[in-house]
Amino acid sequence: MPFWSSRSRVIKIIKNVATYAGFEPVAISLDVWVGDWLPELSQDNMLVGINWSGTRVVGWDFEVPEVIARLNAASTHQP
Repeated sequence: MPFWSSRSRVIKIIKNVATYAGFEPVAISLDVWVGDWLPELSQDNMLVGINWSGTRVVGWDFEVPEVIARLNAASTHQP
């Protein structure tokens, strides 16, 4: 399941990749994403695609526990 960190990133995909033509970006708060989306994706054994890019829409895919670990690590390293 792909997710992008900014509206501009997903708009670029929608504009440049035919498969995503007609899609509408929807903002999800971090709290909702972590509290609602990630548990459901984990339950469904889905990977989380982060900031896929390019004409082939490729990028990083992570298991939910790894996404949570990376979020936790990032939040503890902020000044």
